Amino acid sequence: MLSQQELAEQERVKALHALGVLDTPQEDRFDRFTRLASAAFDTPIALVSLVDCERQWFKSCIGVDFKETSRSLAFCSHAVALDDMLVVDDTHLDDRFREHPLVLGAPFIRFYAGQPIYSLDGQPLGTLCVLDVRPRQLDELGRRMLRDLARMVQDELNRPVIVAARDAAQQALLELNVRLEQRVQERTAELHAKNVALDQEAARRIAFQEQLRQKQELLDAVLETVDMAVAACDAEGNLTLFNQAAREFHGVDAAAIPMAEWPSYYSLYAEDGLTPMTLEMVPLARALGGEQVQDVPMTIVAAGAAPRRVLASGRALKCASGKPLGAVVAIKDVTELSDSRARAIESQEWLRTIADNVPALIAYIDTRQRYRFANDRYREWFGVRSENMVGKTVLEAMGEAFYTPRREAIERCLKGHGSHIEIEEERRGRKRVISSTYLPHLRDGVVQGVYVLSLDATSAREYERQLHALAHSDHLTGLPNRRDYEERLTQAIGRSRRSGMALALVYLDVDNFKQINDSLGHAVGDVVLRMVAQRLTAAVRSTDTVARLAGDEFVIVLEHVGSPLECERIAAKLLDAVRPEMGVDGQTLKVTTSMGIAWCPRAEQASLTHAADDALYQSKRAGRDTATVVALRAS
Repeated sequence: MLSQQELAEQERVKALHALGVLDTPQEDRFDRFTRLASAAFDTPIALVSLVDCERQWFKSCIGVDFKETSRSLAFCSHAVALDDMLVVDDTHLDDRFREHPLVLGAPFIRFYAGQPIYSLDGQPLGTLCVLDVRPRQLDELGRRMLRDLARMVQDELNRPVIVAARDAAQQALLELNVRLEQRVQERTAELHAKNVALDQEAARRIAFQEQLRQKQELLDAVLETVDMAVAACDAEGNLTLFNQAAREFHGVDAAAIPMAEWPSYYSLYAEDGLTPMTLEMVPLARALGGEQVQDVPMTIVAAGAAPRRVLASGRALKCASGKPLGAVVAIKDVTELSDSRARAIESQEWLRTIADNVPALIAYIDTRQRYRFANDRYREWFGVRSENMVGKTVLEAMGEAFYTPRREAIERCLKGHGSHIEIEEERRGRKRVISSTYLPHLRDGVVQGVYVLSLDATSAREYERQLHALAHSDHLTGLPNRRDYEERLTQAIGRSRRSGMALALVYLDVDNFKQINDSLGHAVGDVVLRMVAQRLTAAVRSTDTVARLAGDEFVIVLEHVGSPLECERIAAKLLDAVRPEMGVDGQTLKVTTSMGIAWCPRAEQASLTHAADDALYQSKRAGRDTATVVALRAS
């Protein structure tokens, strides 16, 4: 079982993969930091290093003629493991480094100071370090300067991730703008239809009074005669329209005053009639700022007149090219009950239009479980028209198969408790995962009914399934990864304890795998690992688990293993399965493995993994291409 340090190393390598810096060439954008560090600390050597499990390499370097070293020779590995700044005043006086090849030989390092650099999620990836061929000390000011320079390198290193996040946010904003533009176009069409109706009505009135006027004169006359107050301003906030109804509502005419004075001059208050409005609350100012204002309640308290409760709607005005022209609001007097009823009817129509066009099921159920409202999505998803649902119970309208899994949620909601359920349905030849939320409609603490909102969660659940598979699989071999293996081992131990059947755990490494990587390249090494994984999987039962931990380390969980002798037979089978020569990239390779097997009738996870690890190292000391079986006593 890997140590905490080895686990941390794996997380760092994942972070390097995420940043896209593994095996990339030295980049000029880091050179300025090494030059600055060398000059600031007056050292002949300065490095920006990255460290993985087996090596360190330099994104930028000054004073050395090699680009990477093995990790065992890396001073920076100690700083990464320390997770803090490492300063070695004199390597000849430090037991860790006095015999180091780079101390005894070129470049004859005597002084080292390195500050770790981190990924965005806090994983140490490497260091910014300065080195000297003479011993020296680094005071607190120097330490702070080294940390500051390292943070600059860290920001540059993480910049691709930040840029990618920014690009994703910009794309999301672009898509949102497209949807908003569509809503503006729909609203514009509605206003156009209303304007056509107003033009027709105005034409009938003017026909009995005067001859036809030009189109602009007709529009001005209509605005002056309608009982709805209309106000407009240009892009700079100067009022350009203030009709007769507006003058009557406010008790004043339009004035050339700054926008900040609008609330006080035009006597604008919040809906309660007591709270003075600020400029940010004024509907015309909000519309000028780009907001789609719809039925904003407010109160006009004109001098010498009774308070007038109104609803204001408006939007920004733009020309065909998109250039801002200003904004307009229409203010409707809803003081009288008749106007309030008309507004309620209009609001219901808007609600129906919106509800029928959202990609969700929306319904309202009364206390007798009868539908009082259902949107048109029920017809699309279930083939039931909303008009055929209203007035019927859920059971009558939708049938037993629909009602039964939802009954408990509905009854719970009618008791005043919201609930959420997910149900997989197949209707009209399509399977859907329907995610439904039930919210009680409360008035004075009494449940009046239930609001129901249901979304199609099919895509989201499939995406979650794919993410789970990615999180539990090794990307190279397709085997279970460490996380999945640990879960399966825990489950296997539980089954072993319940059934009384013994369990065996196999730890194995590919012999001399580093030499394969170093001599033939990582691509060949990857092919070898995949072939070893295939041979191991083919050599065990389908109920056994073969997993890859990291690098060339594999593990096998064997259930229902009767004795250590059976373990030895299995080990021989596994060794024989791997030994046949492998043809890779036109070359024939002889690959062997070393194995350690721990067997126990009733094992604890810690003791089993520790014993398997010890057995593996016994096999390596015995000359490799062999297996060691260890039998544990029942715990």
